[in-house]
Amino acid sequence: MSAAHPAEAASVVGQSTIGLGRVAPGAPHRHGAGPSGAAATATATATAASLAAAALASGVSPRRRHPALCAVKRSIDILASFLGLVLTAPVVALLAVIIRLDSRGSVLFHQTRIGRDGRPFQLIKLRSMHDDARVTRVGRFLRPMGLDELPQLWNVLVGDMSVVGPRPERPHLVAEYEETLPGYAHRHVVRPGITGWAQIHGLRGGERPISERLLFDLEYVRTWNPARDLLILALTLSAVWRDTRRELRQ
Repeated sequence: MSAAHPAEAASVVGQSTIGLGRVAPGAPHRHGAGPSGAAATATATATAASLAAAALASGVSPRRRHPALCAVKRSIDILASFLGLVLTAPVVALLAVIIRLDSRGSVLFHQTRIGRDGRPFQLIKLRSMHDDARVTRVGRFLRPMGLDELPQLWNVLVGDMSVVGPRPERPHLVAEYEETLPGYAHRHVVRPGITGWAQIHGLRGGERPISERLLFDLEYVRTWNPARDLLILALTLSAVWRDTRRELRQ
């Protein structure tokens, strides 16, 4: 792609990411989709990723939103996380007992992740794996449904995370991605989230290339506002149900 004016490049990237958001991410998951459909999806994703990289290289980068919008987002986070912790406390307590009875080890799992402005923090999850990285029996149930993520509401309450935002990664992966993926560091303009724009489009964990998730993360960072966060929250339950059914069928 030849050098483009930043505004022009941003416009092209925005159109590409929106097109992917509506069609491409779900395409590989549809049963019966032929190889040509998967190849077309991969090509479209690669093209959009290239456009995003070119736009960022030409000087297009996410801007921090107005302090008032940031205050609204943080207020929603505090309210949602507090209510979530109260309402899910009985569920978390029950799961903690089941985890303790199922396997040896701590009920909670702590892992260093990179948050806003590149600052590390301790992400909290319900333990779903053995020390040798094998998924526990309870973990096979917790992980597809995202129940192991419930303690992260505490991370939201204390300000390490937001309810909605790009998923946080481990430090060594962040270092690797910042070296190989243009614009990756721009994800850290906002707090990382429990759910996000990439996740509701089926891009969870290591199931899809990080370049695909980066495309949606950067679109979110460029365009986020309280209305989009509410939309993502409204779509998260259906996305979790969709992904849970798919994973349990595998």
